[in-house]
Amino acid sequence: MKLGIRFIIAIFIASAAYLPVARGQANLTFSGGNNAPLSISLQQSVIYTITDSDCSAGGPIFVFDEAGNPFFGSGPTVMGTMTYSINSGTAQPILIANSGVAASDVTANDIFVYGNFSGVSNGSTVILSAGTITTNASIAAAPPANGSFATFLTSDTGVRCSSNGVPIAPSAASVSISGRVLTGDQSGLANASVHLTDQNGNVRVSRTNPFGYYHFEDVRAGQTVILKVVSKRFQFAPQVLNLSEEVTEVNFIAEN
Repeated sequence: MKLGIRFIIAIFIASAAYLPVARGQANLTFSGGNNAPLSISLQQSVIYTITDSDCSAGGPIFVFDEAGNPFFGSGPTVMGTMTYSINSGTAQPILIANSGVAASDVTANDIFVYGNFSGVSNGSTVILSAGTITTNASIAAAPPANGSFATFLTSDTGVRCSSNGVPIAPSAASVSISGRVLTGDQSGLANASVHLTDQNGNVRVSRTNPFGYYHFEDVRAGQTVILKVVSKRFQFAPQVLNLSEEVTEVNFIAEN
């Protein structure tokens, strides 16, 4: 029996013995519950390597070992920012599985989230993104305790089909820089080029809008950058910024 793309089907747990796996793989935090919607947050993206092509049969299902399953016997749908992808492909939404999977190393106390896809094979990589999902229905139980949990994949028939997931180190934090380029009479200067040079010598350019505003996204924090305005009509003093957080109102006023 397979899980459909928008439906969550309870799968009864086999009576086989539970085989523990190593813990400390993925950090989950919880909020809500107690007769309110419940949110699950994955703090860091996790990558899995497929070890059994049976995963393509209707899963895989993402299992968080002994995290505490408050959804058993119910079938809430979810919404949020947690997604999965195969071999760095298109991100797909996550659903919550409400019951167990018939496998010797899975219990009713494990949390399951899943995506319905095919095309994985031995050696494929599956990434579960950091993010939050929240049920659209109230959950009677209290939220599970926050913690670190082993995580792996099974098929919808309970065949374990991946090695334990490995957290992906987050990339360096990024910030944004914004401001305005002004003439001497404080009017916005349209279509001026603002050049950002990072500490490695890389240059990015942002052009001002009709009101003189410019904006840079995804600038790596923890470095020193130089901003300068290039204009045929006006001269501007460059500015040096030490980036530790988002910077706004980095304004330039023409000197002539």
